[in-house]
Amino acid sequence: MKEYTQKQIKELEKNPYVFRATKHKLYYTAKFKEDFWVSYQAGNAPRKILMDFGFDLSMFGQKQIDSLVQHIKKQALSGNGFSEGENRQKRVAIKATNEMDLSSPQSIERMQNELLYLRQEVEFLKKIIIAENSKKKD
Repeated sequence: MKEYTQKQIKELEKNPYVFRATKHKLYYTAKFKEDFWVSYQAGNAPRKILMDFGFDLSMFGQKQIDSLVQHIKKQALSGNGFSEGENRQKRVAIKATNEMDLSSPQSIERMQNELLYLRQEVEFLKKIIIAENSKKKD
């Protein structure tokens, strides 16, 4: 298990996306998880996302990055929102609840990213269907 030095912990805690850092564990904010998920769905690589969000990649092993992606993916697909810190009960909902929230710039950006992702997904599904149909004809 990777241990963070005191210097690394101080450096990590300067990042606005870090909720808390300990010797053995890094806790991310719900905002980080949401932004990471949107960027990941848009096709960005996890390492690039971490760099874009101001993290020093030398502090992360590949196994840790893979685990982060799986953890965020699990929370995103659960429908319960993203947790923040150690308190697993504290959730930040993914969906806006009223009209005011829907018109916020962050919400509009999130919807645009989701729309882009869904369009990419539809195009991918079309290609699969075309490939399957062409196999049947041969």
